[in-house]
Amino acid sequence: MAGLAVAGAVLLTGCGSVPDLNPGIAVVVGDDSVTTRHVADLSSDYCAAAEPQLQGQPLPRHYLNGRVAGSIALRSAADQLMAEKGVEVDPSYATAVKQAEAQLTDLTTAQRDAIVEVQGAETYVAAAETSVGRAALGGSPSADDAKAAGEKAFQAWLDDHDVRIDPRYGVVIEKGQAVLTDTSLSQPVTNTAKQADATTPDTTYAAGLPAAQRCG
Repeated sequence: MAGLAVAGAVLLTGCGSVPDLNPGIAVVVGDDSVTTRHVADLSSDYCAAAEPQLQGQPLPRHYLNGRVAGSIALRSAADQLMAEKGVEVDPSYATAVKQAEAQLTDLTTAQRDAIVEVQGAETYVAAAETSVGRAALGGSPSADDAKAAGEKAFQAWLDDHDVRIDPRYGVVIEKGQAVLTDTSLSQPVTNTAKQADATTPDTTYAAGLPAAQRCG
């Protein structure tokens, strides 16, 4: 989780999305569902934490919303996989969080929690995979072998379960990672629409958005 404390460093990283979700639901993963309100609230805290790192270059808020939705989906899948296998997340995750939080002392608790929850999602999945893989292999496998076995188990879980993210968030789960993409149901026809739907943020376009639709 080396980059966890640098809020702006991974905003653009970012599984198949399906449109048939109930109103007010943003993410469905297996037995879990997450509301659009939760995504919006977490995104607001994440934006507040990230703004100092943006250095005056705003981002469209939907990029942050996508990052948040994808991270929530990954964590939920990892939690359910670990529950099925009867294991807990590898202690390396707690160590990484502690190190990151030491660099985030200038943030509020909500902002710090948002950074950890969103930017720490991939680290959380990696630690979950290590625990699952170690249990699957038995004995005392190497960290690399445990991680590799866990990655296979995680991908198999994703393949076997319902994982859906509202297309409005422009993020999909691919190969066990959250990836920003254009999942819009309509095709952009104007230059402004193309700027809005591009998978690489246009900061000039973002600067012209209303404050509620941008971060920074």
